[in-house]
Amino acid sequence: MNAPDYTPITRLKDMQIPEWWGDWITQRSTETNAFFKSGVITQIPNFANQLSQSGNLVNIPLLKPLDKVTPQVPNEDDTIKLNKFSTGIMQARKLGFDQAWSETDLSSELSGKDPLRDSGNLIGDYWDSFYETLMLEMLDGVFAADSMKGTNQLDATDGRNKLDGTFSLINFNEARFKLGDFYKQLALVVVHSNVLKQLQNANVVDQKSGQSNVYVLNGNQNVPTAITAPDAGDSIKGVQIVVDDSLPNKDGKYTSYLFARGAFGWSDLPTDHAVEVGRESLVSHGLDYLVNRRRMVLAPQGISWNESAFLANHQDGKYQFPTLDDIKNGANYLRIADPKRIPFVKFTTSDEAIKQGNSTSVSMNTDTAGKQAGPEAK
Repeated sequence: MNAPDYTPITRLKDMQIPEWWGDWITQRSTETNAFFKSGVITQIPNFANQLSQSGNLVNIPLLKPLDKVTPQVPNEDDTIKLNKFSTGIMQARKLGFDQAWSETDLSSELSGKDPLRDSGNLIGDYWDSFYETLMLEMLDGVFAADSMKGTNQLDATDGRNKLDGTFSLINFNEARFKLGDFYKQLALVVVHSNVLKQLQNANVVDQKSGQSNVYVLNGNQNVPTAITAPDAGDSIKGVQIVVDDSLPNKDGKYTSYLFARGAFGWSDLPTDHAVEVGRESLVSHGLDYLVNRRRMVLAPQGISWNESAFLANHQDGKYQFPTLDDIKNGANYLRIADPKRIPFVKFTTSDEAIKQGNSTSVSMNTDTAGKQAGPEAK
């Protein structure tokens, strides 16, 4: 017979929530997220200072490329003519999400030696998973916008290439060259683990150099100090592969995304009562609960939020913040930058195995495609 467990359980109503706890949960929810860790999403702290008077829109100045005019030749009789800088405003929407948990939901964490940290880990992991959902819903919305139709996306399964709808080198190269001579900005490709497995099985990933990742540095008094750099993982044509199984996998098709680093900007915004503990005495003979409120901005480069479309769809004024349905609604986004300056590409492939026999010929074709694209291509 097992001895009874007399481990004391911390009650939510007795927990003293320190000021740093909410920020610590926020940090945990981003530091383990694939999109944040890889650099696809970059923290932009000053978003909070750029909120509009309504408090719901962030106005982001956009400096447009200079006109390609011929430089002026100096002439003693002429004055230098002034050209104008073209500017615009890109808008991003303030987002808000709340969640609450009862003491029962956190019972195992509250019974540990460090209930504050254990329950914080659990809540941080919840938001980590939600942020992946938020990112993917926003990508769906952006690519569903009228201004993004046929822009920066390749569906290898649409029948144009009847012989190959897989994540082959040829199709991958077609996807990254959607940005033309800006293709080198696409430093990351986020894929489902099944896609990476296909790439490895077909030996399509870049070959490792075989060199050790142990480096020797000179320490104090010229004493050698060895450090080990982390393995960067797999890459394809020099593009780093990031694995995330939250990516869509449906009806025999996989959706992958190519990104430049910093393709999306992010900022956590100050929130009143971000973490709150309370008790409802009349519910279930007494119910303790914890509430966590989040306010943030997630802004894709070159894409502006269409607030007028959002308000037109919510004339009842019920929602102060967009729902996930609003976030994946293409009507709420406008492309305001040249497609080359939209630093991400949607890439859809079939779940068929990549034909290993095509690896050599595929590599030759991608080299040819690079040469046609311009002198920088490799």
